[in-house]
Amino acid sequence: MLVPLLLVLGLLLVSTREVAAAPARAPVVYGYPYASECPLAGYRKAVDRWGMFMCNCTSYVAWALHANGQRTDWFIRGAMDAWNWPHVARLAHLPVGRRPRAGSVAVWPGLARPFGHVAYVRAVDDDGGVDVGEYNDPRWSSFEPFAFELGRVSTSGAVFIYVPRVRSRL
Repeated sequence: MLVPLLLVLGLLLVSTREVAAAPARAPVVYGYPYASECPLAGYRKAVDRWGMFMCNCTSYVAWALHANGQRTDWFIRGAMDAWNWPHVARLAHLPVGRRPRAGSVAVWPGLARPFGHVAYVRAVDDDGGVDVGEYNDPRWSSFEPFAFELGRVSTSGAVFIYVPRVRSRL
C-alpha cells in the first residue's frame, strides 16, 4: 500500500512542478512599455530596465516574463544576446529542453547571426504549432526593424527555457 501511495505522490509532485513552470492563465503578450518608443529606441540602442536593448527580441521577452510573474533575476547584464540565453538559464539552474510550453522562452541560437533570436511562447496548439509574441524577427515576410509580431512559428532549431513563476514571499 505504501509503494502505490508514494508513486501517486511522486506523480503529483511532477505534475505540480510542470504547472508551476508555466503561466496558469493565458500569457500576457500586449503592453510592452517601450512600444511607443519603437523603432527609434532600437536604432539609438537605448537600454531597458533589464540591461537589454529596447525594441529588440530580448527586451520584449524580458518584459513578457516580468508581466507574467516569471523570474527575471537570472539575467546577466551584458551577456544576454539571444544565442546565449540557454547557457545563462542553465547557469541559473533553469530547465532547458526541446518541447515548447506556453510561458516558455523560445530560443533560436543560430538565427540572425551572431545574435540569435528569442520569443515568448503564448500557446502550443493541439497540432504542435507554436504561437509567439516577439519583436524584431527577421523571418517574417513583412519584416520591419524593431517591430512587434504575433504569430505561428517553426520550432526548427529552437530550444525552450522553462522559466518558473516568482515565488511569493509570505
